[in-house]
Amino acid sequence: MRMIMILLGTVLVTFSLALRAEWQWNGASAEDYEEEEQASEAIWSDEDCEAISEAAGLYLYLSGDVVERSDEADEQKKKAALFKAGVALSQLSVNHAEVYDVFCK
Repeated sequence: MRMIMILLGTVLVTFSLALRAEWQWNGASAEDYEEEEQASEAIWSDEDCEAISEAAGLYLYLSGDVVERSDEADEQKKKAALFKAGVALSQLSVNHAEVYDVFCK
């Protein structure tokens, strides 16, 4: 019974996502998106955008530093913890870069 419910839930989610994607693309052309892209301006101030850009760079630098320290660590647990921290910092950098792309371009 549980497997049937999981299967039905999966089918329902997949079907609804497909319908939504089709609905969003109906009537839209590539030219519509190009015009919209050109019309968009930076939403945040230059100072805020500069801070986001610097934070993305800092997180990326720290990520590389922490991963390098994980390579030098002797204990396996410390090595794993430092590597996880490096990956988390890398993800923060990616998040800041995406925010910059959306709000500052």
